[in-house]
Amino acid sequence: MVMQGSGIRVDREGIHFHDPFSGAADVYFGDHRGWSFSVDKPGALLVRWPKRMHPFLDGWSVVRVVAGDEELFDGRIVFSDSDREVELRDRHGLPVIIDKWGLLQRPFDSRMDGLLGLLADESQRILDILQDTCQVPAWISFGTLLGAARNGRAIGHDSDVDLCYLTEKRTPAEAQRELWAIGRALRAAGMRVLIRSGSFLTVQVPTPDGAGAGIDVYTTFFLDGLFYETATVRAPVPRSAVLPITPIEFEGRMLPGPADPARLLEISYGPNWRVPDPSFQHQPGREIEDRFDQWFGKLWRQRREWAAFNKASAGQARRPSAFAASVAEQLPLGTRVIDIGAGDGSDARFLAEQGFSVVALDYALPGPRRWPSHERLDRGYVNLYDGRDVLSRGALLARHSGPQAVYARQLLESLAPDGRDHFWRLVPLALRRGGELHLESQAWARPAIARRREETGGRFWAVSPRDMVEAAKAAGGVVRRAEGIAEAERTVASTVAVPPTTWAMTISWPARGAAAQSTTTDDRSESSA
Repeated sequence: MVMQGSGIRVDREGIHFHDPFSGAADVYFGDHRGWSFSVDKPGALLVRWPKRMHPFLDGWSVVRVVAGDEELFDGRIVFSDSDREVELRDRHGLPVIIDKWGLLQRPFDSRMDGLLGLLADESQRILDILQDTCQVPAWISFGTLLGAARNGRAIGHDSDVDLCYLTEKRTPAEAQRELWAIGRALRAAGMRVLIRSGSFLTVQVPTPDGAGAGIDVYTTFFLDGLFYETATVRAPVPRSAVLPITPIEFEGRMLPGPADPARLLEISYGPNWRVPDPSFQHQPGREIEDRFDQWFGKLWRQRREWAAFNKASAGQARRPSAFAASVAEQLPLGTRVIDIGAGDGSDARFLAEQGFSVVALDYALPGPRRWPSHERLDRGYVNLYDGRDVLSRGALLARHSGPQAVYARQLLESLAPDGRDHFWRLVPLALRRGGELHLESQAWARPAIARRREETGGRFWAVSPRDMVEAAKAAGGVVRRAEGIAEAERTVASTVAVPPTTWAMTISWPARGAAAQSTTTDDRSESSA
């Protein structure tokens, strides 16, 4: 069911404008603001629901679209045949929103009393460790500083706390080593730390309501007369705007702040930073993001979605795939199997049970309690969106002296093009001493991909198997077997949502260079490297 009003139509696809729209708006489901969006370029006629909204759009809701003081739409929308009212709540029963990045968040204004005081105290503890133990000046920043500068309180639609510290290291490598040391210091204080990139970590704070909260810690630095704050800010700012650290009120506490909060907030949020805007997004420019990615990497791209999917899969009794059974019959005993994109580990465990030594690699592995345990099964992380991680992991895998094979199932279609490029770099590195890649993939028609994304929460691509054959050859591989290629190509080219088809290849790499001559090596497990 769709409804129209004030030149707007709302349905399961999104918000349709009869006239080109630009600007910002809030979307309410009943009385709950569930999403805020902004359109910077004029001419938008459709604003689609963010992908994390789709699982909630089951049933009906009174939907309001509000832009400033103007109500653009107000009407009852039926999204599905269910008779339930749409509720944006998490498994803890807490209201959630889709934030400006398209991520699911729990806003402060819907959380338990006392949470902000707890986070303020924990922030002070982190800031003390940064300044006293790690000897780097640190302060509250971004949205946290924004709320403090406006009225001394957290912003209601915010969902985490932001901190920054100033590094004096002269190279990205040195700065990353400093971040690792900071992470160790915080863990030594009993905190749970997740490294997000070489310049960004998150401290996960347990909360009485069970949902937890995050405190982000970012590296900042001066270079060539410019001040850098994570991947969103590069601007000419004097050191006097940052130092000396100056206390500022936040939630009834005096926390460390920069010397000139207004100056830093203006370069982050613009001259109108005092005016609340839930839909605001940093627009740093592609060159700033690219430079930061090259300097510090990015460790969370699609990680939340695949971690949630793999966790859910690992909680089920899953049988190994027929492809794993087929590969096990082909491999000589004594072969070590490298399972790239191991997911929930069901195939990796099966291969280990067949007598093979297995190294299962992913960057969104389930936790140890959900991971299948086996004496021949090791696990490790690899980020196929980080070229440095790919090169270092490939070098470690290549040190193994015995026969190796790479196993990859339903991986390529879940990787963006740069991730697939890195995959074709990793495999020949790992098989530098020779070996085979056993690859199985699904071909998806573009009209069917959206449904698959909803099922997994992750992204999918219509990958041409013929392109992958060429990529394998370009990487030095020799295609020994290829099955289902022609049918898979027809599926990818389909203009209707046909079911996916499966294709497979076996590709071999001969031993190369010194690796072909070497008879001695360090055969340590890569899972701990």
